Amino acid sequence: MIQEENIIKQHDSGSNPFRTPEGYFENFTDRLMARIAEEAPVQQEGVKARVVAIPLWRRAMRYAAAVAVAAFCVGGGTLLYNRLQAPEQLLTNDAVEYAWDDEELDEVLDYEMVDNNQIAYYLTEAY
Repeated sequence: MIQEENIIKQHDSGSNPFRTPEGYFENFTDRLMARIAEEAPVQQEGVKARVVAIPLWRRAMRYAAAVAVAAFCVGGGTLLYNRLQAPEQLLTNDAVEYAWDDEELDEVLDYEMVDNNQIAYYLTEAY
């Protein structure tokens, strides 16, 4: 790093290589304002600017779309906030919701014709 700095200092004469012409900034403001006036659009005399009105239904659709997006964001944020607040409670609620009592489980096993050997196989080998 030090070698690179030394090389740069050797090639740099210490002076600014950029120069402005003599008197460039003396009338700069006047010249700039004149150029801006030349480039500005000229409105013809007697010709009025055309006013375009946005139809009412388009304005209403814009507001309706903005309200729908805001409602979606607020609703989604509320649901996400509620989900993140108590995940343990939600998991226990889900477990209680899907819990079966012994009679229902026996009916399902009888319907599927699953015997004790198959249950033992699934519990030991599959998982």
